[in-house]
Amino acid sequence: MKRILFILTSVLLLAACEKQSELVIQMGIDNASWEQNAVESGTSLHLNITAESQNSTIRRIILTSGDVQYKDRTILDTLFTEPLKKVQLSHYYLLPYYTDTTKVKLTARAYDQLGNTMSYAIPLMVAGKDVQLRVLDLVTLYSAGSEGKSAFSFETYQPVYLGSDSSAVAFFDVLDSTKTDSPSCIWHSESGIQFTRSEGFNFSEATLASLPLPDAWQQNYVKSNTIKDLKTDDILLFGTKNEVYGVLKMISIYDDPGSASDRYLFSMKVIPE
Repeated sequence: MKRILFILTSVLLLAACEKQSELVIQMGIDNASWEQNAVESGTSLHLNITAESQNSTIRRIILTSGDVQYKDRTILDTLFTEPLKKVQLSHYYLLPYYTDTTKVKLTARAYDQLGNTMSYAIPLMVAGKDVQLRVLDLVTLYSAGSEGKSAFSFETYQPVYLGSDSSAVAFFDVLDSTKTDSPSCIWHSESGIQFTRSEGFNFSEATLASLPLPDAWQQNYVKSNTIKDLKTDDILLFGTKNEVYGVLKMISIYDDPGSASDRYLFSMKVIPE
C-alpha cells in the first residue's frame, strides 16, 4: 500500500510541476474546405491567427508558405511595438497558380519578449491549373528622349511618365546622350525586375505551364536589371530574381525624324493576379 501511495504522490507532484506552455499559437482557414478537398490555384484564403503568451507579451508573428514549386516564402511578417499578451490577426493570402496538384504548408510562428517561439502549420493540397496568361496587346512605350510615357507600371499594366522615383515603376527606357534623335534601345529597372532574352520561347502559345518554374528561372537563366540592344522580334522573359512574371515580344521600334515620336511597340503576357 505504501508503494502505491508513493507512486500516486510522485505522479501528482510531476503533474503539479509540469510547466504550462508559455506561448500558444493557432491558425485556421474559414473560407475554404481544405481538410477534405484540394483548394483551387488562385484562391484567396482567409487566415485567422491567434497567439497568446502566458508570462510575456507577443513580439512578432511570421507567416510562411512552403512547397516544391515556389519553395519557402514569407507571406506576412508583423512586429508589434506595443506589449500585447494576446494577438488576433486576419489575413487574406492569394494562392499562386501551380502547374500540378501540389502539397503546400502554411506555417504561422509567434515570438514573445522572453525569446520563446511556437509555430502552427496547416498542410493543404492545391489543385494545379494551366491558366491562360493575361494578354496586353500592342503597348506603346515612348523613348526617354521624347515627351511621352517612357516607363511601365505593373500596378496599372500601362505606360506611365517617369517621375523622380524611378523605383516606383517596373522598368523604363534609358536616355542615351549619344543617341539624342534615336531610341536608346535600353530598358532598366530600379524596382527589382530582371530581363533575359529567350529566342526559342513560343510567345503565341505561352501559358503558365510554359513559363520557367522558380528553380529553373533561378538557376538556368542569366538575368539583368538592364536589357540592351533591343530590336524587333525580341522575346524577353521578365520577373524578379526568384520567379518569372511573364513574357514580352517586341513588335517594332520606331525611329522617326527627331525624337518626339520615337517609341517601342510590344505585346506582353503576364501571370494573372
